[in-house]
Order: sequence, then C-alpha cells, then structure tokens
Amino acid sequence: MAAYQETKIHGTRGFPYIVYPVYVPERLNGFPHHWHDEMEIIYVSEGAVSVSLRNEEYILDEGDIVLVHPQTIHAIKQYRDHSARYFNILFRFSMLESGSKDICREKYFQPIYDRELLMPERLTAEHPLHGELKPLIQQLLVDPRRQRQSDELMIKSRVFEIMYRILPYCEKADKDSAYEDIVFEKLKRSLRYLEEHFADDLTIGHMAAISNYSASHFSKLFRQLTGDSFTQYLKRFRLETAAERIRTEKAKISEIAMECGFSNLSYFSRAFNERYKMSPSEYRKSTELTALAPSAYPHG
Repeated sequence: MAAYQETKIHGTRGFPYIVYPVYVPERLNGFPHHWHDEMEIIYVSEGAVSVSLRNEEYILDEGDIVLVHPQTIHAIKQYRDHSARYFNILFRFSMLESGSKDICREKYFQPIYDRELLMPERLTAEHPLHGELKPLIQQLLVDPRRQRQSDELMIKSRVFEIMYRILPYCEKADKDSAYEDIVFEKLKRSLRYLEEHFADDLTIGHMAAISNYSASHFSKLFRQLTGDSFTQYLKRFRLETAAERIRTEKAKISEIAMECGFSNLSYFSRAFNERYKMSPSEYRKSTELTALAPSAYPHG
C-alpha cells in the first residue's frame, strides 16, 4: 500500500501478465500513488471509483476503462462512500516481443513506454475505442481456477489485439507533455524518499531539496500530483501503511503505529478512526472476516 515504484514482476518472468480483482471498500480502500514498468488497464465492472493519473483525476463509472502508460504515477481510491468492483490488468510489453530487434517493439511499444506516443486515458461508452476494447477486456477476466493450459495463447492474442486497437487513437507527445514528464520524474524522487523514510520527521524544505525545487514550488507541484498538501499526504500515507500492516501482520497495533511515524498513540487512534470509520483493533477483526469473502471474478 506504499506510494512507491513497484519493482516486482506481475505474473511470472516467462509470462509477465496478471489480473487483480478488487472490491472497494470490502477488501481495501485503494492504492496510493505508485508506478511500475507494466502497462495497466483498469476496468470497472460495478459501482464508481476514483483514479488519478499524474495530475488528472477521473471518476469511473460501471463499464469505464482507463489505460495507464508504463512508469506513470497513478492512484486508485474509493469515490466518496461508493462501493465498487474493478479489475487491474497488468502486463509488460516484453510478453509481446520476439527480441531486442523486434519491429513491433521499435515502432509501437517503445514509443508508448517512453511516452512519445500517448494513449487516450479514460474511455467511457461514448468513446469509439471503448466498444472495441470492452469485449476483449472481458475475455481476459478469467478466474485462474478455471484457466486451461492453453489460455496463455488466448491471453497473448487478446493483448496483441488490444494494442492493435489502441494504436490508431494514440497521439504524438507535444512540448508541454515532455516538460510535464521532466517534472514528474523529479517528483518521483520525492515519493521514493518518502516511501523509505516516511516514519522520520520529514519537512517540506527537506523534500523540496530532493527534487531541486523551492519549498513553495514543490508544495504547489506536490498538490497538483496528489491532490493533497504534503502534510495531508504524509499522514494518509502513514495511516494506509499502518492499515496494511494491521491487516497482514500479527504485530501489536501500538508497535505498528510507532514504526509508521505515530509517536502519540491517542492521535493515531483518532486519525485511524477518522479515516477508516473504526478503531485499529476493529479494522483488524473486519479484515480477517473479509478475507473469507467469495471470489471477485465473474461467473457464467
């Protein structure tokens, strides 16, 4: 749940592809800002959810699709008090390439990876690409328990076709996009540092220096990226990290709070209750129960 660069391979090295089904808020409230080498497709099957890409926020409704470039900072969170079910499809372009001299890699995939070619981001039912992609995406939402040995062939063929359908709608990046990329690369340094030192006494001045910005300019850019002030974001980051540890570890809640930067346990309990509408101990009990919930994959 940390805001970070994901370095793990989603899927396997031989087949870097995976689908994650997510319930909000039953399983978790969302994923804070992060980025990874995989391209990501987000498909909302029920409800409404908020997705942030760089400094753009989209409210997705049932059936909406979001295309996320590799290495792009993004976040997913519950929209107000709405529940939702969505799917994250992640894959590396390497699964579609035959080698370093692959013509598809040079002409299509590398320009998208480098953001020289920009894909459309939010696809609603009104977008012409939506009707082309939706049936292909739905065919990829296969419960792993029902997969057959030959499904890798089906998956690869569908992903190839998805990219084939996307390419005519891509646009060449302009100078403004190139400048924006430089800004976000600098801000990534701050997010990496925050992930590693979030429990320390971090100040805006120190974080700004990491990105080579003044404190005021850093504050402005940081709010544009995350939608929060640095202080608000750090607090939320610490709470989400603590919640993840409470959900997955057996350590004492007081120990987790201290290790997540909360020296005052009363303040931690109040802040946690304000965000999750329950105490840390109640949260631990509730997540133990929801772990037994049925599969999120569609049936039939």
